[in-house]
Amino acid sequence: MEKEYNKTIKQICILLQSEPTTEIIQGLREEFENLSKQLKAGPFLEVFETTLSNIPFAALFSLLAAPDNRLVVTVAEVTSQLLKPVTWAMVHQTFEEYIIQGLDHPHPVVKCLVLDQFLKCERDTEPFSPQYGQHIWMCLESRNDTDATKLAKQVLEHLCAVGMASDYLLTDDSIGAIKQLLASGGEGQRFRVYDVVAAASAKSDTIFELFRQEGVIDMLLKESSAKDVLVLMNFYELLPTLSASSASFEYLDNAGIFADALACIDKAEGDSSVTGSLLRVAGLKLFSRMVDAGGVKPAAFLEKYSIAPRLGQMMLATEASGELTTTAINCLGAIGNNAEALEYLAKEKTALAALASVYDRSIGQLRVECMQAIACIFGHSTSPSKSASQACYELYERLAGGKFLMSLVKEIMKGFEESCVAGLAVIQKMALHAWGVREIASHQNALNYLLMRDSSRGRLVQQWQFAAIESMAKSEQAATEFDAATLAQIQKYIRDGPYYVSSAPQVALGSSQ
Repeated sequence: MEKEYNKTIKQICILLQSEPTTEIIQGLREEFENLSKQLKAGPFLEVFETTLSNIPFAALFSLLAAPDNRLVVTVAEVTSQLLKPVTWAMVHQTFEEYIIQGLDHPHPVVKCLVLDQFLKCERDTEPFSPQYGQHIWMCLESRNDTDATKLAKQVLEHLCAVGMASDYLLTDDSIGAIKQLLASGGEGQRFRVYDVVAAASAKSDTIFELFRQEGVIDMLLKESSAKDVLVLMNFYELLPTLSASSASFEYLDNAGIFADALACIDKAEGDSSVTGSLLRVAGLKLFSRMVDAGGVKPAAFLEKYSIAPRLGQMMLATEASGELTTTAINCLGAIGNNAEALEYLAKEKTALAALASVYDRSIGQLRVECMQAIACIFGHSTSPSKSASQACYELYERLAGGKFLMSLVKEIMKGFEESCVAGLAVIQKMALHAWGVREIASHQNALNYLLMRDSSRGRLVQQWQFAAIESMAKSEQAATEFDAATLAQIQKYIRDGPYYVSSAPQVALGSSQ
């Protein structure tokens, strides 16, 4: 008995040989919808081979120019399924003449069909055409974000990542397309281009220099003077990526970009408007992210721009909004998550002192924010240096009048998920330090509580409780700091896993050291 997909393919072949009347177009649409379902139902390889044996790709691509929208969408879907097992090299070799047509096609489904193929290109040694570049760039053209513009951006960033940028995406024609997009588009279109420019520049100083010579970088830097705060926020988002090397960072720094950002933060002080708040938050987040940029020396950067004392002042300011205080805490945690920046903060002192002060007087969500920041700082490295670990210990000693561990246990005992997770995260990060394991081991009642199972806690809390115990077990100091009985308990806890339920009831100790 003839299989259904064979009947469908035969009918398509008959229809393709007919004049494209309304009835024929409708028939093709129905049959391709059937074929799409049959390809999905399988067996795929069997349907795939039979289809391509009877319907050449050239015929499929010709149908993508049909005047019927539903037919174009259905044929594109079938073509996409047929191209799934086809490698990039084969796509390039077989369909080069159709690729540019597809990129320039007015229908977004066809654009996406062709753009998807570029994601198969995994190495800079694969065949490619320099003619593709400008057409891929022009797929970014749109007033609004669409599936096609998002995919085009993804494709360009992917090709930059695999090393195709210099030879194929930055030809004279491509640079012309980039400038055209920047000159003719609104904010959304410009920043789509800038996102790719930043990603490409981060891969190579040579590419950054090419963009600089072509005036693209200076076009980007002009966005810093925008009066629209959302444009400025988008601009700030790009700067850490653009600062991937010392050369690119120095160019931005010499252009006064970071000095201007700091001035914006100071200018917005006391401005309670939405715009003022957004400016300060965006500026603070920029400086917290810059310490991890590849071309930045964190300590020198923080020293030059004095952001740490500003964070301390914002945390302690009684008139500050809750959002600003929270942002300052979060940014300090992000900065302290960098070891070199943390050592600078330990010498600068005021910001970490402010964090300790806020923790001591905080309750509820603000305390959770403090614990999350402290976890970031304590967890800056799985193998902390002696000096950075000492900085963490000094902060630990300052918190809760030197009784920070017991303060954390009390937060966990409250039973609120956010407090439990934040407190356990701090303890887990403490156990990365020799002093942390020593402190945990010296508070036996706290340790007993941490080793207690409670199935009423949510799975997320149980996961973090397990992570804290596991971190203790992995510590080099575990064997010397914990007594034999406690170490056996810890090891059993790890063997049993995070969700183990004991048949014997457990009773919490009522007092703590």
